[in-house]
Amino acid sequence: MSLRKDITGPERSVMGIEFLKYGLVYTDNLGWIDLGHANPEGALSLWWQMINPRFTQGDFFRVNYTQSMSKRVFSQVRLKTGVTKSFLVKRGLHHNQLMGIAYAIFLDTSHAFETLQYSFPYNIVTDSGYSAEDLISNILGFHSAIFNINYINVLKARDTEYALKIWDHYGPVGNYKNYELKPLIFPDPEDHDIPHKPYKIPLPDCLSRIRPISDKRLVTELFL
Repeated sequence: MSLRKDITGPERSVMGIEFLKYGLVYTDNLGWIDLGHANPEGALSLWWQMINPRFTQGDFFRVNYTQSMSKRVFSQVRLKTGVTKSFLVKRGLHHNQLMGIAYAIFLDTSHAFETLQYSFPYNIVTDSGYSAEDLISNILGFHSAIFNINYINVLKARDTEYALKIWDHYGPVGNYKNYELKPLIFPDPEDHDIPHKPYKIPLPDCLSRIRPISDKRLVTELFL
C-alpha cells in the first residue's frame, strides 16, 4: 500500500543508490514505480534456484518461490500474508528456456499474490491488490535480477515535486487497478492540450526481452 509520504525522486538519492531501495517514484515511461517491488532480491532467489538446481526428482528439479507482505494495521497488530508456490522444472534446459520458465513462475506467483491482496479480508486494510504500480514494478525487478541492469538508467524518473503533483491531481495510486503488463501513465495535469485521463502504453523493449514459458512438458506446478 503506497502512501503520499512514500513519494520520492532521484534528487533525494545519493549516487542513485538509496533511491533504489524504498519509495514511490513517478516516471515518464513506466508510470508509478514502487521501489520495494522493484527490488531484485526476490527474483534473484528464484533465478538462483533455476541455475543451481538442488532438489532433483528424476528428470526434474524443484523450485519454490514466495511473495509476501507485512503491514501494521493497529498499534499492536501486524498483518502478514503471502503466496508460496512450488514447481518441477525439467533438467538440462538451455539458458533462454530457464529464463522463460522463471519469468512464467514469477508472473504466476505475482498474479496469485495480487489476487490475494485484492480479496477479503485483506482489501479492508490495504488497497495494494493490483495497484497500478505493482506488476510493472515487479517486472522491473525481475529484469534487473536476470540481466543485472542498473534500472535507474531505464527509469525516466520525475522529481518529487512533479510526482506529488500527479498524486494530488489523480489521487492515491491504489485507486487505479492494473491487471496487465502495461504501464499506466498519468498525464501532466497542467498540460491543457491533452485529456487528463490515465492510459496504458507498451513496456519498453528493455523490459520485453523475455517471453514466459509455461509448457507443461517443461514445468509443472506442485499443489501441496
